[in-house]
Formats: sequence, structure tokens, C-alpha cells
Amino acid sequence: AGVTTLSSILPETFQYYLKRDSADYNKVSLLLNDLLRQDGSSTTIELRDSSMKLLLSVEKHPGSSSTENSSLTETRYSNPMQTRAGKFYQKDSSIFYPIIVPLTENNKPLGFIINYRKVKITSAVIRQFSKLAGGGATLYVGNDDGTLWTDLLQPVKYHLSLLESGDEDVFTRKQGQNEKFIGAVKKIPGTPWLAIIEFPYQSLLQTSNQFLHWLITTGLLLSLLGMLTAWLISRYLTQPLKTLIAATNSLADGNSFLNLKIHGDDEVGRLESAFNAMAAKLKKDQKIMQEQVIEARQLNDHLRHLSAHMEKIREEERLHIAREMHDELGQLLTGFKMDVFLLKKRLGDSLEESVKEKINSLETAAGEAMQFVRKLASELRLGPLEDLGLIAAIEWYSKEFSNRYQIPVVFNRSINTIRIPTSSKIGLFRICQESLTNIVRHAKASRINVCLDVTTNYLTLTIEDNGQGFIIKGTGEKNTLGLLGMKERAIMIGATLNINSTPGKGTIVKITLPISDEVQVS
Repeated sequence: AGVTTLSSILPETFQYYLKRDSADYNKVSLLLNDLLRQDGSSTTIELRDSSMKLLLSVEKHPGSSSTENSSLTETRYSNPMQTRAGKFYQKDSSIFYPIIVPLTENNKPLGFIINYRKVKITSAVIRQFSKLAGGGATLYVGNDDGTLWTDLLQPVKYHLSLLESGDEDVFTRKQGQNEKFIGAVKKIPGTPWLAIIEFPYQSLLQTSNQFLHWLITTGLLLSLLGMLTAWLISRYLTQPLKTLIAATNSLADGNSFLNLKIHGDDEVGRLESAFNAMAAKLKKDQKIMQEQVIEARQLNDHLRHLSAHMEKIREEERLHIAREMHDELGQLLTGFKMDVFLLKKRLGDSLEESVKEKINSLETAAGEAMQFVRKLASELRLGPLEDLGLIAAIEWYSKEFSNRYQIPVVFNRSINTIRIPTSSKIGLFRICQESLTNIVRHAKASRINVCLDVTTNYLTLTIEDNGQGFIIKGTGEKNTLGLLGMKERAIMIGATLNINSTPGKGTIVKITLPISDEVQVS
């Protein structure tokens, strides 16, 4: 690292010297000495030309050279532009290796700086390796051609027959008759070195046996503990919980007359107490709810009878108004029309044309008023419902509606006659009237189908149109008053009313009235 930094800071100094220019020998020597002092592991730094010829050498301890030229030989044939490490070599009992840094100009090598370093390892590194790999592990580092091996403390003799098979592998090795080792070898990138870590087979086997023995012992203890725990859970937890679950299912089925036995003051006991309190409260609430349901039914029946009575009074009032309109107002309009006719006849042709037009207009208005009074009186007194029955009344009203509003109304029936209570006849007829009125006001329909059908124990009246439809939940209070009135009438006669509508696809109103077997149908 120091050589690389120096060569990058002062490249000109080395370039001039290598080119035999004006660079000062002493200046270059001082720079190399400074670098040598900064690196505690460096022993010698050399400056060589592109052919590996020595130009300058600086030693940390003069007279004790640790260089070795054979480790540099292959550098001339490898990539000269790449910084790399050389092979390990031995001097006395120490291990050294060179770091070769190229000096270039225009991507061409001018020379090399060679930093010879001594292999050193501290006790802290050894302790860390033993902690990670285990006390029986051994680490070897050596040249990839097998010329020199070291355990990072001193040179050692080592031989591995599979070095030619690849850069990385797992192997087993025998030493002597009984010793067997398991190891892994890996080539260190960017260097001509191999790293090998070995474990004695016996120590691994012993560790494995110890772990297996511990695992079996622990498993047996855990099994015994599990059986004991299962027995305790079954005795003190599972059985009370089963009882509690059965009681909960019974409570869900409507049986609130439950009272569990409390098993102690633990969590299960508190749960049982809470269940008993819940069951008691549920029983109380159920009783209150039943009383409220009975009261609501009685109130509903009372309201239904009251509504039926009010509807009867309204119908009687309609009949009274219809009679008064027919008798009194009808006679007044008839007399008015006769007076206009006599006035017109008495005055003869002596009147001005404008006066004649006014008299004719009064005569026409009087006739229209008489027709309106007769129509309104007929609607108020239910038309032919009183005289001909429900089927004929709906058929008559369908024709009247079609003639009045120019909307075809098709009436279909599966029966000819039916005898039902008067209140039911009035309710069904009024709902039919209200449905057709709503279609005229809102549906913009071009066709209406009315169907009266009788099935087993049910009378069904269906009014269907092909109008614009509507969203039932989205209608405002103003638009739902008619629907509410129809529903109230259906409730009063004991029928159900269903309305199905889709925007753009029309509306279907269906009234279903339960009928008894005693009702006469033909």
C-alpha cells in the first residue's frame, strides 16, 4: 500500500530515474527509506527496470538481505501492468514474500517497485482463529506449486496430492497408520498462494458423538417432560375446556339454563365464572326480549286493527263524499248546464258572435265538469268493486286507465271469480290504483302488464312496466310516500309487498296475500 501511494504521488521521480534522466539517486533512495520505515513488516524495497534488473535497493537492516530473485522470475511472463504478490520463500527460519508494483508510462511498463515483507502473525489473531474454527483446527498457507508451506509461524513440511485437481476442494488426508484429517483447500485470488484448513477426523467424530449423546439425552428428557405436561394439561385444562366448549355450544343453541362447576381460582376457573355470569345475563336479557316481542306483537296487532278501522272510516268518508258530489254538485252542474242551454235558446241569433262563443264555452265547461264529477265520484266509491268484485274492478280500471292516459294496459288472470274479505278486496284494488298512478307520474312507460294469479294458499297481484326504473334505496322521501302508502295497505290486509326495479329496465310490484282453504275460487 505504501509503495502504491508513493508511486502515485511522485511518479515523475521514478520515471526520470528509470529513463536515466536528471533524477537524483539520493532523492529516490531517501523516498524508499521513508516508505520502508512506515511499514513494520517490510524488510527490503527494490527498484527494478522492466527486465527485472536491479537498479536500487534499500534494506531496513543493512547487511541482512532477505530478497530472493526466484520468486520474481514469473513476473516477467505474467501481466506486467498488474500489482500482485510473489511466492513465499524462506530465509533461515523466517518466511518472506514480495509485493510487485508496476511503474508505467502511456500504459507501458518502465519498471517495478518490489517490497519484500516478512510473514508475521500475532497471538490475538491465533486466539481469534481458534475461537472461530475450534482448538483442533490447523491453518496452512503455501505456494500453489507446493514448494513451500507455513503455518504462519514457521516453515512446515506438507504434501497434498490433490493440488493438481483444482483451486478449491474438500479432501481427506491420512498421516501415518491411524491419523486421518478432513480439510478444505482454496486458492487466494491475485496471489500464487493456497490456503488449507484441516481438522483431525477423530476430534470431529468425538464432537459429533458428544452432540449426538447430548441430543438423545435431551430428547428423552423433553419427551418425559412433554408426557407429564400433556397429562397435567389434560387433567387441569383440557377437560374443563371441553366442558366449557360443550356448554358454549349448548348456549348457542338457545339453552341459557346453564351453570358450570368452578374448578379453582386459575384462568380456567375465572373463565367458567365469566361464562356463568354471561349465561345468567343472557337468560335475563332473553326473558326481557321475549316480553318485548310479545308486547311488540300485541302493539302491532293493535296498530293493524286501528289502521284497518281508520281505513274503513276513510272508505266510508269517500262514499259519503262521492254521494254528496253526485247528488248535490252533480245536480248543481246539471242545473247550470240547463240554464246556459235555455239562455242560449232564448237569446236566439240576435247575440254578437263573441257572446255566443262565451255561452258555448260555458256549456262545454259545464259538461266537462259533470264528467269529472262523475269520474271522481266513481273512483271514490271504488267503481264496480262493490257490485262486480275484485277481478272485474281491476279489469275495468285497467281499461279506464288505458283510455285516459293512452298507455296500453294488459290484464291477465288465472281465475274468473274469487271471494275474499271486503278489506282485502279494497286493499288490493287501492294498491293497484296507486301503482298505476306512480307509473304515470314517474316511470315514462309505454306498456303495463297486470296479472292476478292464485297458487296454493296465496293470491298474487303483479304490476309490471317497461319504464325507466329507479334505485329503491336512493329515492327521497317525496318519491317514496306512494310506496309507503302501498306497504301500509299491504300490512293492514296481512299481505307482503315486494318492489324490484332496475334503472332503464322498468319496475315490478308484487303483492302476495295469504288465503285460506275456505276461500272460493273458480
